[in-house]
Amino acid sequence: MSFLLRFLRIVAVLFWFLALGACAALFMRRSWGCIKKVTGVTRLWGLGFTKILNIKVKVFGDPSSFKGGIIVSNHMGYLDILVHGSLFPLRFTPKSDIASWPLLGSYVGLSHPIWIDRRSKQKSQEALISFRETMEHEIPLIVYPEGTSSDGKSGVLPFKSTPFEAVVSSNFPILPILTIYNEPDGRPTSCWYGGMTLLPHVWTILGFRSIEVEVHILPPVHPEGRSRKEIAIFVHDIIEAEYKRVHAERLRSAESAV
Repeated sequence: MSFLLRFLRIVAVLFWFLALGACAALFMRRSWGCIKKVTGVTRLWGLGFTKILNIKVKVFGDPSSFKGGIIVSNHMGYLDILVHGSLFPLRFTPKSDIASWPLLGSYVGLSHPIWIDRRSKQKSQEALISFRETMEHEIPLIVYPEGTSSDGKSGVLPFKSTPFEAVVSSNFPILPILTIYNEPDGRPTSCWYGGMTLLPHVWTILGFRSIEVEVHILPPVHPEGRSRKEIAIFVHDIIEAEYKRVHAERLRSAESAV
């Protein structure tokens, strides 16, 4: 049964990739009108994949209330992109290495992403300019300032401050969100992190009956004169505090059930 489930999902994934890629290709002209329309395609893309993989997203808060700025989340792997893409009309900010991947790099390019290359100071500055221009056009961006993914069980990793430069200089809003995967005991993790190999992990995910994830949307904040390092620490601490609150609540509930 698990093999059949995987097979059917692979067929559905390939169909959805092609269908949404064709939709995105209609807006390849590099204008702000096309970029904004593609964010609607990427949201539909995310919604479709959460349905195919039976990812049950429980949202605490109102995603539609955020009209532009930077969304900041903790990061547990590639499933985050599907989950967050299903909630917000996003412009993605992937690492520039992905652009050179066969097929996938070109596919991601259809969404008009802002490629991030931290190895080049010039490329980083160009990305920050694109950040500002995107936010000026009320298109939400999403960044994962931990700089890597984690197992989601050890709090929130320290944030790198570079992604906050664009909002500090222009005082755009920042929307902190906390993402938590609810993992059944004894099942392999939904998180992709560390030295995990991608394809075996994807094969495992395809066999899951369902995946439960919570997204906690916290109140927006503004830089208000803070430096990028100060705002990075401030936003990190907000998300970390929510992480501790949620897990403390779960621990109390588990203890009261005994």
